[in-house]
Amino acid sequence: MKFLKLSLAASVALGAFSTASFAQPLEDAIKGIDVSGYLRYRYNSDYYENKGFAKKDGGDDTNTHRWKAVADFKAPVADNVAFNFGILYNNEQNNVQGTGGLGTGFGSGKDGSFGVSTFNAVITPDSTATTVIIGKQRLATPVTNAGDDDRGTGILALNSDLEGFTFAAGAFDSWSIDDVQKGYLTGDNTGGSVTKPLYALAGIYGVDTDYGHFGAQLWGFYIQDAVDALGFGELSWNNATFDVALQYAIASLNNDSDSVLGALHGFPAPGSAIKSDIAEANDLFVLNLGANFAQEYNVPLDVKLGWVTNFQDGTAVTLNDDGTAFKYAGAIWWQNAATGISTSALLPTGVHGFGTEQEISVFYGAIGYTMVDNRLRIGLDYVWGNNEVTSGNVTTKDTDFQEITPRISWKHNKNLTISGYYAYLMTDAPSGAQYDDETRARARVEVKYSF
Repeated sequence: MKFLKLSLAASVALGAFSTASFAQPLEDAIKGIDVSGYLRYRYNSDYYENKGFAKKDGGDDTNTHRWKAVADFKAPVADNVAFNFGILYNNEQNNVQGTGGLGTGFGSGKDGSFGVSTFNAVITPDSTATTVIIGKQRLATPVTNAGDDDRGTGILALNSDLEGFTFAAGAFDSWSIDDVQKGYLTGDNTGGSVTKPLYALAGIYGVDTDYGHFGAQLWGFYIQDAVDALGFGELSWNNATFDVALQYAIASLNNDSDSVLGALHGFPAPGSAIKSDIAEANDLFVLNLGANFAQEYNVPLDVKLGWVTNFQDGTAVTLNDDGTAFKYAGAIWWQNAATGISTSALLPTGVHGFGTEQEISVFYGAIGYTMVDNRLRIGLDYVWGNNEVTSGNVTTKDTDFQEITPRISWKHNKNLTISGYYAYLMTDAPSGAQYDDETRARARVEVKYSF
């Protein structure tokens, strides 16, 4: 994200700094400090027909207005040390819903979703290509989503002394994930947190050749009393027109009665078929093929095709279900109870194993066309999938679904982008006269100003 110098007026308006016993002129105190971030507004309109396959027309509409502001301050490096400080406003509960004009949330009135998002020191020694970040920081990994404010408090070290390689190691004694906030531990933007240590190791490689760019990455995670082992790997290749990626993630989940997952999901329940005190394997495989014909052929057209499946009992291989690491298309099929698919180990949706087995097969395609000096892009995503769930050798779910999602975005200038989509998801109902196919639609409009 591009940095801009923070003006004196902006610093006073934000109130980011205050006087202290070593007081100095404010203009000198802020000299060299950079700020980056964005302002974002989102409007979501969700509509269900026959929600949960129960025959019902409408009645489950939800319209939400969401505002978010992020500002990250970066102090200049002094003796190989710099400090970062971030503030965040995130109003995710400004809902207008219900009947008779009554709803929930704070509406246009005051709210309290404001706080410190990052606070860390960055050490960059001269003798090595190493960066060490100590303190509260965003968790930008394949299984978390830094854009959703996933963050942890701890230490992260990055080293690039070997040409083409980057190695990473991190340890966090507490961490906050968007899915935990949405599902269980509600609060303001500081969110509910998990106090079990999270450890991460990674190796990332990339090289440019006459035949294109070859890349690879391998991540490993361990979370005490939650995830005994979690791995993510990717092999990729791309040139000026085509790209290919193979992605695979596998997780061994801990379901002991004193584990994080046991506390979140409330199982194993006495007498239930869910197994306890064992490690359960989940995995996900993605094959993605893409092409962009703009550079070589001067045709502003991009396409991608892919396949998603699994080989273990479930698909809970991430800590956030927003699909940031995986390259598949669509918008809502992996976040819908009717399809029964989720990649998050922290949410109750989807299948985690423990006595239940899941097999998914999802095919997707997406196409986009850019025009008006590369400022306007229109696109269309299509997804077809099947989810089969068995428990005790009995098939409890065999669901087909389709999602069709047209998209549009307008880059007004280098800072301001306006975008939107209309996701239409159709999920086949299980057999039975009391059931009917579920239809879900989401319309989203987003305005984002980056600085």
